[in-house]
Amino acid sequence: MRRVAVVVLVVFGVASLSVMGASRAAEQAKPAGTWALCVPSQIPWKPGPSSLAPGAKMAILDGDPSKEGFFTMRLLLPDGYRVAPHWHPKVERLTIISGTLNLGTGDRFDATATKPLPAGTYSSMPPKMTHFASTAGETVLQLSSIGPWQVIYVDPADDPRTKQR
Repeated sequence: MRRVAVVVLVVFGVASLSVMGASRAAEQAKPAGTWALCVPSQIPWKPGPSSLAPGAKMAILDGDPSKEGFFTMRLLLPDGYRVAPHWHPKVERLTIISGTLNLGTGDRFDATATKPLPAGTYSSMPPKMTHFASTAGETVLQLSSIGPWQVIYVDPADDPRTKQR
């Protein structure tokens, strides 16, 4: 009886490892309509999108921001990071996970006109709302929208895509 129990445990353990390996591979592909599960310690951070200045990191949690449809990504921004005035053609929903995002509205960057958004804050900005931001401490924010995601800078000279990276 013990031998059967040991065999069952070994088979279950091997099957569990196979399923975990398969689920990690499937997580990377994440076809539409599948379960997306992102444990903080396993989030695959990569360099930020070219539409943001160097120093940002990102992780796509769900969907594809370059394609039509819903997506969610996280952005990790270092202390003192700044994003020049810009807007998006579609609604942008932010949740501050950690740190503080100082968010302002308008066509020119004015640090004195920002509102500090601490961890736990949610913001939903309508299409074409011009805004800018800076961080106080390393800040992680979660951004959800409908793709394709675009960042349009008020002043084209502020667009990092026009500068050498």
